[in-house]
Amino acid sequence: MKEQVLVSQLSECFPEHSFHSNKVSVLHKGRFANAIVYRYKDDSFDFVIKDFQHSPWFVRRTFARLFIGQEYKALERLNGMSGVSDQFHRLSNISIAYSFIEGTPLRSLKKQNKKLPKSFFHQLEHRVSEMHRRGLVHLDLRNLGNILVGEDGQPYIIDFQSAITFSRFPNWLKRIMRGADLSGVYKAWLTGCEQPMTAYKKEFLMNYNQLRKRWIFRGYPMHRAYLWLCGIASQLPGADLFRNMIDKL
Repeated sequence: MKEQVLVSQLSECFPEHSFHSNKVSVLHKGRFANAIVYRYKDDSFDFVIKDFQHSPWFVRRTFARLFIGQEYKALERLNGMSGVSDQFHRLSNISIAYSFIEGTPLRSLKKQNKKLPKSFFHQLEHRVSEMHRRGLVHLDLRNLGNILVGEDGQPYIIDFQSAITFSRFPNWLKRIMRGADLSGVYKAWLTGCEQPMTAYKKEFLMNYNQLRKRWIFRGYPMHRAYLWLCGIASQLPGADLFRNMIDKL
């Protein structure tokens, strides 16, 4: 039933094409407030589809719409940039499709103890910097499953559900956000490169890791929620008081 709904939504986006539910496969079984991740592949299209049909109604009405909206806006902002999906379509308020990128996650290579050339990480760093120049932070690049080695050997970034724009945030928070992304790059570089990382980058990673240890909010989901709430609160009356309280934690 869920696959048929997705096929119907794809047909609305591409009315000239005939989609079939037997071309849909599950990549990741989401639960509760996590999307189910599908892949649709035929001779013409190869899409990743994130969908929240299975979630409770209150998740579909709130978090699901927020997550799908965030990912769509992020891909829209990065449109034309190398290293991200080049097609994206909002199928509904709770589902999104974007082009599938064939590649191997750095997390898998790390488990296999495989190394990559320095040029890969230089390119990854440049692409993250380009993302920042476009006013967007990913906030989940320390999860090495979100960085792929493409079939062409180039770095690709996926899963922009946590990504946000940061232009209106205070400078102290902008630095933390951009640092979160760069620390993910350098974390991957330190463990997955054939050659050692420069002293400056090692020091940056070490300092950021020390900062993370001091935070009362631990773990990736809480980490992202913390940054998100800090950013929202910074735009409200009493932001300075909120920031001072956080600084003392």
